[in-house]
Amino acid sequence: MQYQYNEEQQQFKDSLHKFVQDHYDYEARRSLAASEQGYSTEHWQQLAELGVLGLNFSEEHGGLGMDLGYAMAVSEEFGRGLVLEPYFATVVLAGRLLDRLGGDKAAELLPAVAAGETQLALAWEERISSGDPLRVSCTIEGGKVNGEKLAVLAAPSADALLVTARDGAGTLQVCLVGSNADGVSLEAYPMADGHRAATVTLTGADATVLASGAEPEAAVAVTLDEALLIMAAEAQGAMDKALEVSLDYCRTRKQFGMPLAAFQALQHRLADMMIHAEKSRSLMWAALQQVDTAEFADATAMLKAALGSNARYVGQQAIQLHGGIGMTDELNIGAYFKRLTTLELLLGNRNYHLGRLASEDAAKTASGGAAAA
Repeated sequence: MQYQYNEEQQQFKDSLHKFVQDHYDYEARRSLAASEQGYSTEHWQQLAELGVLGLNFSEEHGGLGMDLGYAMAVSEEFGRGLVLEPYFATVVLAGRLLDRLGGDKAAELLPAVAAGETQLALAWEERISSGDPLRVSCTIEGGKVNGEKLAVLAAPSADALLVTARDGAGTLQVCLVGSNADGVSLEAYPMADGHRAATVTLTGADATVLASGAEPEAAVAVTLDEALLIMAAEAQGAMDKALEVSLDYCRTRKQFGMPLAAFQALQHRLADMMIHAEKSRSLMWAALQQVDTAEFADATAMLKAALGSNARYVGQQAIQLHGGIGMTDELNIGAYFKRLTTLELLLGNRNYHLGRLASEDAAKTASGGAAAA
């Protein structure tokens, strides 16, 4: 049973911690967030050289074949440093899905992704989705894709898009579309936390079908559940850092001649923040135990539902402890709050995942009743 990083994962995490510390002071991050690209291509290449980008791809596709614990270690450090490079979008979402589907395109593209030469984005969310990746109105017919995808993470910098669409028979397909292909239009924008995304409009765009039918349905569902686990690790790093920054502020900031940390009411608030962060950490490790089991989807839904409330609480209390200055860009605590708020909304919000759990419970109850009858 794994409830902490093993020795090799911890060593990798420590080396990455140093990289983030050396390259991601708050002012440097602010400059990157305000730049046209929104991240550093130099940092991206360095991550490739460190092996981060190919860490979780299979060896046959140019990766190192490491387990999810390594991806969690990477994301936790990225959460602590508020890293802007599109690791989550390119590697965790699009890359992991392509690796799972396999085929010629995976063999062609994933080594380039691992080398930092190619970026991918997964376009799955639509106006009708409400967090459900299988609710798809985008269509494909005769190798041409039509439809609209919302909040496509890292799409402005992606070389190619993995797009979910349904054919005339209603069968789900995952297809590959070039970002600069005819019929592809991107409305790019920065999100509240500084990361980049786009609304993608597809009008008769040429597409290569990667998989069709039950295979992509299962692959997309599992990939997004794994992404929830890795996202939770990033949120954990951000919550831990927000708590650390808030505690340091309360120890140094004085009111009525005493440090804020001396006031019992604020000590209780800091303790509650730690409890909320630890709740998410426990659910994160519990979900990792369920990987490759039938209970994994429920475990990640429970994790994301709890993460929504825990991350919001930690972020809001951190702002409250800092006072009005916490809402400005002068201090980094506002950036942590924005990232935690954004993570709460990605890949389905709290209400969607509570609905998943309720539907699963209802299905189990119905099947149990039928068996008893």
